[in-house]
Amino acid sequence: MSGHTTSGKAATTPMSSSFVAIAAVAWASFVRSKHPSVISTNHDVYLFFFIDCRGRPGIDPPVSENYFGTCITGCLVRAMAHDLLAVDGVGAASAAIQREVRRAAEDPLALWDWLDIVSWVPLDKMVSINGSTRFKAYEVANFGWGAPSRTELVTMSDGRVVLVAAKNGAVQASVCMHLDHGSAFSSHFLSSLVDSCVCSTIFDAN
Repeated sequence: MSGHTTSGKAATTPMSSSFVAIAAVAWASFVRSKHPSVISTNHDVYLFFFIDCRGRPGIDPPVSENYFGTCITGCLVRAMAHDLLAVDGVGAASAAIQREVRRAAEDPLALWDWLDIVSWVPLDKMVSINGSTRFKAYEVANFGWGAPSRTELVTMSDGRVVLVAAKNGAVQASVCMHLDHGSAFSSHFLSSLVDSCVCSTIFDAN
């Protein structure tokens, strides 16, 4: 499933960024789509994403903003499933994500060994966010054949969400979910966007 979002009226739950807003809705939708068959109310659920370490404190030697290369570390957010299943589950998800964003800004190296996460986090209870709402994939991915009509990550796994900046100021969110949960995820994702007025969305289901 993939979609493009465009800004609408203000959300009822304050969001610090388009990244936090979309990640929160995706995480809550993921939990709801897998409840109760895979995720119970007393389960811990997780969301993982990367942050750019360039220009952040705590890096020695410092890495400048114009460093050309990979300089990222992981961020892991944990919550109880019952909090995301609640009426304001998107708000609870947003608050948890924003806390981790603030933590990462202050101590970006706390999860430098992020590859170890796969050894103990149950992957069927984790959403993985890749990309960024700031990645201008449609502006920079011109390899001599003209601007792309569609940009997607070739390989995706269950629970992965890929974000890129789309055309005309929109955000493209591509989501991979198992067929058993895809319809429920899409339904909750779209209704949450409308109910919270975060954005309006057009989805293509694959």
